Amino acid sequence: MSGQSEKYLDTTLFYLYLIFIVTSTVSIAASQTALGLSLILFAAVASLKRYNPFPSALKWFYVFVGLYVLWLFLSALVNRTPLASTLIMKEEWLFCAVPIGVYLLKSNGKRNRLITAFAVAVLLVSIYGLLQHFTGINWFKDSSPVMAPDFGYRVSGSFAHRLTFGNYYGTASIFLLAFAVAGTNSLTRPLRLLCLTASMLGIIATLLTYGRGPIAALALVLIIAGFVLGKRFFKYSAVAILVIIITVATLAPGLIRGLDGRLAQDLGGEYEGSRTFIWKNSAKIVCENPLFGVGQGNFKAAYTAKLRPDIPEIRKHAHAHNDLLNVAAVAGIPGALFFLGIWLALLLTLWKGWRAAALENRHRAYLGGAILASAFFFACSFTEAAFADEEVRQLLMFVWAAGLWTCTASREPLAPLERKNT
Repeated sequence: MSGQSEKYLDTTLFYLYLIFIVTSTVSIAASQTALGLSLILFAAVASLKRYNPFPSALKWFYVFVGLYVLWLFLSALVNRTPLASTLIMKEEWLFCAVPIGVYLLKSNGKRNRLITAFAVAVLLVSIYGLLQHFTGINWFKDSSPVMAPDFGYRVSGSFAHRLTFGNYYGTASIFLLAFAVAGTNSLTRPLRLLCLTASMLGIIATLLTYGRGPIAALALVLIIAGFVLGKRFFKYSAVAILVIIITVATLAPGLIRGLDGRLAQDLGGEYEGSRTFIWKNSAKIVCENPLFGVGQGNFKAAYTAKLRPDIPEIRKHAHAHNDLLNVAAVAGIPGALFFLGIWLALLLTLWKGWRAAALENRHRAYLGGAILASAFFFACSFTEAAFADEEVRQLLMFVWAAGLWTCTASREPLAPLERKNT
C-alpha cells in the first residue's frame, strides 16, 4: 500500500473520530454513526499497517474489559431472555472508542485538533445551556425544558434528561479544567484559555441542571484535586468552587432550600424514590442471582417484583442507580468484580504514568484530565447508573483514550505546537 493511500486513510479516520467527539456533545445518533464508520476504517488501517491496537502497556485494562464483556455475554445466555439480552449488549461496542483514540492521539497535530474541537463544542453547548436556563429555548425538542425551582428552566441541552447533561458536561468540564492546569508548562496559551473558559461555563451549565449527583461530584473532585495534581491546582480549584458558590447563591438557591429534608428522606430507606430504597431492593436481586445476575434488560422486571403491587410506574426503575450495584444485579458478582477491575487497572495505569511524567512533559495535561474526569464520572456513578447511559459513556471512552495513549508513547520532548507561548 502506498504512503499516500495510508495518509488518506489516516486523515479520513481522524476526521470521522473528530466528528464523533464533537457531535457527542449534542447527538448520540450522529456521534455513534461517526464512531461506527471510524471503527470500520480503523480495522482496515490496523490490518494494513499491522498495527497492534492492544499494546502490552495497557494489557490489564484490556484484559478486564474482555472479561467483563465475556461475562455479560455468558449472563445473557443463561438467563430467561438470551436473545434480547445479547442484543442489548450492543452498547458494549463503545469500548472500541478507546483503541481508536489511543491510535490517533499519538499524533501531535491530531491530538491538538481533537482537544481544540472538543473544547469549542463544550463551550458552545454550555452557552446554549445558559440561554436555555434563562429563556426556555429548546431547539432540539418540541417541548419546553422543565421549570427550575426558583426561576428559569433546568438545563438539559439536547439530551433527553437533565442528569445526562449534568453527568456529561460535568465530566467534560473537569477534563478540560485539569487538562489546562496540568498542561501549564506544555500547552499554548490560547489552548489553555479556551479549555479554562469552556470548563467554567460547563460547570455553570452543570449546576443549572439542578442535579444533586453531578453537583456533589463536582464539589468533591475539585476539593481533592489539589491533593492529586499538586499545589498548582489549588488556585484553580478554589476559583471553580467560588464559581459554584456564586452560581448557586444567585441563580439556583432552590438547590439549598430543603436540602436537610431531602437528605433525610433519601437516607431513611422508606421513601420509594430514595436511593437507599432502590439500593436495598437491588441488593436483594444480587443476593438471589449472585453468579450470573438477571441478564441485560431484565432488571426492571426483577426490581418491580420486589415492590408493592400498586406502586406507580415511575418507581419501577430500569437500573439500580449505582453502576457497581447495577452490574452486579445484571451480570452477577463476578461481572461486578470484572467491572471494578477495569476501573482499578485504568486508574493505576494513569497514576503510574502521572508519577513518571516530568512537570514540563505534555503527557501530564492528558493524564491529569483523564484522572480527574474519571474520578468525577465514578463519583456520579455512585448515585446513577452513568455507565449505562450511552451519551455519557461514549465521552468517558474518549477521556480514557486521552490518558491511556500517553502510557504507550515515549517521554518525548516538547513539540513546538505545544510549547507555551511566552
